[in-house]
Amino acid sequence: MSHTLLERKFSILQTLIFKQIGNKLPTNSLKILMDLGFVLIEKVGCKFGAISDLYLKLYHDIVTKEIAMARISSQDRVLVIGSGSLPATPALVAQSTHAHVVSIDKDSTAVKEATQYVSSHHLEQFLTIHCADGLSYPVEQFTVIVVLYGVKHPAIVLRYLASRINQDARVILRMITDSHGNLTDKTIDLSQSFQIIDHVHSETLGSFDSFLLRKN
Repeated sequence: MSHTLLERKFSILQTLIFKQIGNKLPTNSLKILMDLGFVLIEKVGCKFGAISDLYLKLYHDIVTKEIAMARISSQDRVLVIGSGSLPATPALVAQSTHAHVVSIDKDSTAVKEATQYVSSHHLEQFLTIHCADGLSYPVEQFTVIVVLYGVKHPAIVLRYLASRINQDARVILRMITDSHGNLTDKTIDLSQSFQIIDHVHSETLGSFDSFLLRKN
């Protein structure tokens, strides 16, 4: 299959899931399907360069906006929680900013596949992958922490971060939102521990917003 044809099919799938279905139905009702879709694409994409390139392109818009919003630079130490088999967000942050990025995931198979991706793309200087839990990983050393959509129990993860991070650390929370930009996960009450400083919307992922948080 040619790269052009693959890109066209990927674009159709992107439009169908994120811009049509995702914007017409309650997003949480699609969460299980979306989770499985992301995992499948990552599992395949980490083994095939053409697919991984398209997958990173899908995230380029939101990651670029997150970098600008949080003013991430080469001086930052960035932790990304829940990166999966194809570490699109940490890879794009590392490539764009040359910050030192650590990415963690609880799935040991995903970590192995992500580590192979980092090695094959010569990102070892800027990006490290660890098998670890976001509820116990030491976070005090990081200036920026990104909590990705696929993280299980994000409310608990956020409470853990609030109890451990430095006062000046920036937290980026990427979550599904409704048509008004409100979080659809009602277990998350940001007001308890954080202030929302800013937020950006993804043009390519449809129903995802990223929120810049500061500890109260």
